[in-house]
Amino acid sequence: VDPSQKYEEKRFLVYDETMQRERIMTEIEIGSEKEIYDILILHRENKMYIVDFKTKKCNITAISRPFRPRGVIPGAKFEGEVVIGAAAIPNEHVNVLAFSGNFTGEAYTGLVSSPDCFPIQNIHFSQKYGFEQSTYYDLKVGISDPELFIPPRECAPPGY
Repeated sequence: VDPSQKYEEKRFLVYDETMQRERIMTEIEIGSEKEIYDILILHRENKMYIVDFKTKKCNITAISRPFRPRGVIPGAKFEGEVVIGAAAIPNEHVNVLAFSGNFTGEAYTGLVSSPDCFPIQNIHFSQKYGFEQSTYYDLKVGISDPELFIPPRECAPPGY
């Protein structure tokens, strides 16, 4: 969200940390304009497929940034633990662990649930990419549909 630019982006994410794959359905609003994209990122293949929902055109590019884990990133330092919700009532609270790190050209803060280590929020700042904040909700374990990591049909070569 960037209120000064009237910019808002919402994403539905399917994420595979082991194989370094992401499928993102993103809705971007800039002022009164709305754009919707289907994005498949295959880090190990260094390919990104982007389909514009309006035009149905596919753009295939190389990936411009390294894979970034959505949970605690390697090398991050444990900062503390908090409880959100009614701690004395079973199933009415969540334990949250906070981590941070300063790496070459990048600062990171991350919150994950405990004991499952589900990402809750990641904040990254770098000179190259600026400020990025991701907040996660409605998380599910496992990949419900492995076919989501197959390139979109709009990206198939002609006659395929």
